[in-house]
Amino acid sequence: MSCFASLEVLADADVIVCGGGPAGLGASIAAARNGAKVVLLEQTGALGGMASVGLVPSVIHMTDGKNITAAGVCTDILAEVCKRMNLPKINYGWQNVNAEIFKQVCDEKAAEAGVKVYFNQKLAAVEREGAYVKSVVVAGSKGLKRVTGKVFVDSTGDGALSAFAGAEFEVGDKDGNTMSPSLCVQYAPVDWDEYAKGAQEGKSDRALWKKMLDNGTAPLLEHHFVGTFKCGERMATGNLGHIYGTNCLNEDDITRGYTEGRKIAVIIHKFFKEQVPGFQNSELVNTASLLSVRETRRIVGDYKLCYDDYLKRSHFEDDIARFSYPIDIHSSKVNADEQKRVEERLHETRYQDGENYGIPYRAILPKGLENVYITGRSISCDREIQSSLRVMPGCFVTGQAAGSAAAMSLASGGRTRSVDVAKLRANMREKLGAFLP
Repeated sequence: MSCFASLEVLADADVIVCGGGPAGLGASIAAARNGAKVVLLEQTGALGGMASVGLVPSVIHMTDGKNITAAGVCTDILAEVCKRMNLPKINYGWQNVNAEIFKQVCDEKAAEAGVKVYFNQKLAAVEREGAYVKSVVVAGSKGLKRVTGKVFVDSTGDGALSAFAGAEFEVGDKDGNTMSPSLCVQYAPVDWDEYAKGAQEGKSDRALWKKMLDNGTAPLLEHHFVGTFKCGERMATGNLGHIYGTNCLNEDDITRGYTEGRKIAVIIHKFFKEQVPGFQNSELVNTASLLSVRETRRIVGDYKLCYDDYLKRSHFEDDIARFSYPIDIHSSKVNADEQKRVEERLHETRYQDGENYGIPYRAILPKGLENVYITGRSISCDREIQSSLRVMPGCFVTGQAAGSAAAMSLASGGRTRSVDVAKLRANMREKLGAFLP
């Protein structure tokens, strides 16, 4: 008998999705639209992941320049977010989002689909019998409880469900170094007209920061300065600074990441107030409640998507998504040359308009597990292509594929490898409007 058998059952459903970020939203909404009973478990108090709790200011690369590659749950949510932000349409290349509006829209879209959501439920353990996961154990306000189901979707971002179930995984580069995380920020009030005027005069935040780096007066050795973006009439949300030397699977590093991230936020805000036009009256009003983690586990699956596939613009008979964001490996160290190399490589690996690569169904199937899907930045791939598909639209499209497939697999008792991928692709085109030529 399992050591968890005596635990109270919190919920039971056809499809259990762990993680309510973009991948988990895609999975749970897609599964529910296909008639499955779905439970979505989220460790924070809001859906949306990086775009909401993480305060990442922009959803980028929903398009390859010609095709809307992230069509489906992602664009459904963004259309409503843009409407409530009083924007005429989605910028499919780079859409700034208001985090609070994003939270509200995610709540509503999940409810409309019939998804049962539980907040503040942290994945603690997995109960497995043979190749099948029988339940997950979550830690909540009343202690440990079980959640049982037929099919499980790992959208934790860290590949935690799969790893706890015994799946093989890889972490970081050959030495185990991972991309450094950030802690995003919000500033208000901001005079955007004054900022625009200053930018025309060469006084944008990025230009001013580079000038200070060049003359040795920058308060931090940060050569990969992402920047701030307009996410409200008088609000800026910033993806600023890296917390170098941080392994986000290490408890001490994670704790240091939050505390150091808040210190970095104060230092960089001082630069904005003193140097950047339009920010002189601003306050640092918020730092994210969720660290912007770029890399932890990559689960070993039936197929390992790799950099060679990226270079070849590879497509597969079992494609369940297409994507095109370039290679974007953030530095793991306080090293000026390594930091500068990030944007150089982004430029070097950028596709031409209309080019994309395929993500095969086999890459979302963890080896050794029969009723589990892996989504988002933890799918089966190497480090280079992970740095492309880890952004939010990539998480949405792998998630909606996993959710659609999970619902279809119920007919065979949750056997993920029994799904007819041709029928899956047709289902996603019909029910989600997914881009699958």
